Amino acid sequence: MRFLMCLLAAAALIQAAPAPAQTLLPLSQLVTEELSFDARDDGYRLALRNKHPKDYYAPHQADRTVLFLHGATFPGSATFDVPLENGSWMDFMAQRGYDVYALDIRGFGKSTRPPAFAQPAEANPPQVDTQTALRDVDKAVEYILSRRGLDRLVLVGWSWGATLAGSYTVRAVSKVDRLILYSPQWLSDSPPPPDALEKLGAWREVGLASVKERWRLAAPEHERRDLIPEAVGKAWLDALEAADPLPGALQVPTGPQADFYRFWASGKPQWQPERVSVPTLVIQGEWDVETPPDMGLSVFARLTGAPQRRYMLIGEGSHTLLMEKNRRQLFSAVQSFIAERF
Repeated sequence: MRFLMCLLAAAALIQAAPAPAQTLLPLSQLVTEELSFDARDDGYRLALRNKHPKDYYAPHQADRTVLFLHGATFPGSATFDVPLENGSWMDFMAQRGYDVYALDIRGFGKSTRPPAFAQPAEANPPQVDTQTALRDVDKAVEYILSRRGLDRLVLVGWSWGATLAGSYTVRAVSKVDRLILYSPQWLSDSPPPPDALEKLGAWREVGLASVKERWRLAAPEHERRDLIPEAVGKAWLDALEAADPLPGALQVPTGPQADFYRFWASGKPQWQPERVSVPTLVIQGEWDVETPPDMGLSVFARLTGAPQRRYMLIGEGSHTLLMEKNRRQLFSAVQSFIAERF
């Protein structure tokens, strides 16, 4: 009841504007570039995928330049640019004239992996925490802005990526045009086990065979069969396998998990939404059990410094809504918010 009252209050305060009319480009008119550049720390290279229309020329625009930041398990290009039916999220944006980027944080996807990844997990402490990842985000933003001759861009962060996007916006607000927080983390009611941190090694293994079943369990039992179309599930698993050298699994840094125990599960916010001063959208699915709607509403309520703020809940969607049957609702809502003139 408390959640429903908060949701109705949020809906009463804000109304989504319709997306402007636009020309939709065919997928054949899009260009994909695989970019890489040095991180701020020696020995690391960062992978960045870019999609844009073939005829995308200067002058570039801050509100049409978008950087996606991934979560704590799956890399950027193998999440936001999976070849789904009717195109990926990056395709959706590029078809509408946007210059779109997806970063792989170090330790993920095609970016350099820490030396500790070549050793047994238990031989080293957790790798690639939020503060380290923010160094990569800062370098990626700097690279894109320099490449396009801009001073600002749009940030879209999913889950842990929303923590990165929000934290970065607070630190470098002059470089962010607007902010999208998709399924953001917030304080958890479940405290961590007493020895949780001590048990974490440098990395963890995530079996690809378990990924799709984990999605389905988030939905009510009678809805699970239709939540993720079979072709979509196969396309994502294929993309994840191609992005990771570990056969049949992902080798994932445990730094984000360590931060969850140190901060979110211990009652300590890792960043301050009150300090965000750009238009901000919080959006998530109703069946999200990893970052439930109460978390998104908590973030929304704290965005008191944002000149415009909006909360949106999409029905019949889980934490991985971006791959599910209602993903186009997510894509459209985010694009509409970015395109809106306040």
